[in-house]
Amino acid sequence: MKKRRNLLALVGTVILLLGLLAPMMQCAPAAEEEMTPPPEEEVTPPSEEEVTPPTEEGEIKYGGRLNVGFTTPQDTLTMDMKLMWTNWGCLYLMLVYDNYALYGINPDTYSHIPSLVQSYEVSEDGKTWTLHLVENATWHDGVPFTAEDVAFTFEYLHDTPGWGGHNKDWEEVEIIDDYTVKAVNAVGLSTAYAPGWWRWDPVIPKHIFEPYKDDILSFRNEESIGTGAFKLKEFKTGEYMWLVANEDYWGQRPYVDEVVFRNYGTEETLLMALQSGEIDVFGGGGISPFSLEDVQANPDINVEMMPGLGEAYLAFNLHPDGPLQDKAVRHAIAYGIDRDRIIEMAYVGYAERIDSWCYPESPMHKPDLPQYEYNPDKANEILDGAGYLDTDGDGIRNDPTTGKNLVFNLATSSSSTDYVKTCTLINEMLPAIGIKTEFSAMDPDTYLDYLYNPVSDKLEIFVYVEDPSPDPWSDWVWQEDVGWDAGGEWWNPTYWSNPRFNELWVANSCAKTLEEKKAILYEMQELMAEELPRIFLARGEIITVYRTDKFEGWVNEIGGPVSWLNDWSILRAHLK
Repeated sequence: MKKRRNLLALVGTVILLLGLLAPMMQCAPAAEEEMTPPPEEEVTPPSEEEVTPPTEEGEIKYGGRLNVGFTTPQDTLTMDMKLMWTNWGCLYLMLVYDNYALYGINPDTYSHIPSLVQSYEVSEDGKTWTLHLVENATWHDGVPFTAEDVAFTFEYLHDTPGWGGHNKDWEEVEIIDDYTVKAVNAVGLSTAYAPGWWRWDPVIPKHIFEPYKDDILSFRNEESIGTGAFKLKEFKTGEYMWLVANEDYWGQRPYVDEVVFRNYGTEETLLMALQSGEIDVFGGGGISPFSLEDVQANPDINVEMMPGLGEAYLAFNLHPDGPLQDKAVRHAIAYGIDRDRIIEMAYVGYAERIDSWCYPESPMHKPDLPQYEYNPDKANEILDGAGYLDTDGDGIRNDPTTGKNLVFNLATSSSSTDYVKTCTLINEMLPAIGIKTEFSAMDPDTYLDYLYNPVSDKLEIFVYVEDPSPDPWSDWVWQEDVGWDAGGEWWNPTYWSNPRFNELWVANSCAKTLEEKKAILYEMQELMAEELPRIFLARGEIITVYRTDKFEGWVNEIGGPVSWLNDWSILRAHLK
């Protein structure tokens, strides 16, 4: 699920301790039914084998193995937020476990799509939620699923570092009967829709996890007993995960018999596997535009452009005293950046301009925000008016308070050529307005350490990409701009704090109607556009690819046919 989970989950373990969080915001012979894997050095990924039961003409065929390729490995089954660092881990949680609700397919994202919570009622104040649970679900080991499991998950998983949040502050959880739970929330939740974490938090079995309830993270969870549509058959850390259809699933059985996730490490090796038919679909994001011609030449591969999840931004560290604290300097930098050129050069044209955490197509996106069109003359006028003049004649403006040149470090992660190209272009643009930057591309781990620790003062101006996700699942992302004094610790990389924005952040979590929510988000967007703690740059378009020679029924969605918010292709794809 790309950067959004990779970054924020990294600091998730700190957040619960701070107590001010918000929601955030997947060989042996295949014929063996029960297997003991051979020694590690002898294990190889399962080979292709399809089992297709006879079907009547016109019926959807059941059977087959769906092979999904990734470029990022999965290295744990422990019920840790690390599972959300990758598309693979998120898919594992959705397919092997069940969540409270399912992700809806655009544009039907605000509707409640039932999973373990079939329906619910909310009190007028938003604090008391009564959940009506599915009544015919069983865990993979045959034990019935009941309200005891939901209550246990509320009390213990939600209290595990990283999973918690300010809207999971339960005053009381009461089991009404085997399939009804009443939960009272200390803050109150939005009644406009079910909270986003219902889609990504799994429900865990009490009878399995109870011995580890005080230290959920100590349980390796190697059997992965869930209630989901697939069961775990074999997992080889960092290499592959082998899932088989749950014949006793309480809902619609998936059409495929098996799903195998494989790690290929690089896009190049993954595309070779796609071209050869070794895999059926790229499991997250899209391919490089430079690979487009090769895949388009293959008649068995469908190529489709889809809106991406990632939004690139440039942001400022507002913790240290200095010129970046001056809104005029931030405004000037915004006018000094040619975003159209960034789209053309860094994204090869496969992107659109953005101005908010809300995607342009979102009903919550405010349409008339300031655009800061590229205008170096205006930028220079702003800086002149604010007293930032080139007093020593070296071509770089000086701080009127200290006399120092306006020179800032500009940094990003070396993990993406898009980030590096964007920074390179900005580095070339800003001298035209009398500002110099010293660019460095850091190794990803070091960069993340600095990014979410602005008080270290290691970064001044930085570029990165976040995946807000479609509304209403994007509420978590606004905490990235909540002040460190109001709940944004270790989430907010800019250290910006606006008292009104902080108030609106809490109000947004408790909105009772969509119209109320829209008014709140409109004001939050206005504040960010005016104060400019970050400058939104571009949202990449992704080139999605999947094979059509063996399977049909694909569901291509924002972010791709298979991603951290789209398991529908795996559930609906079937043999041709």
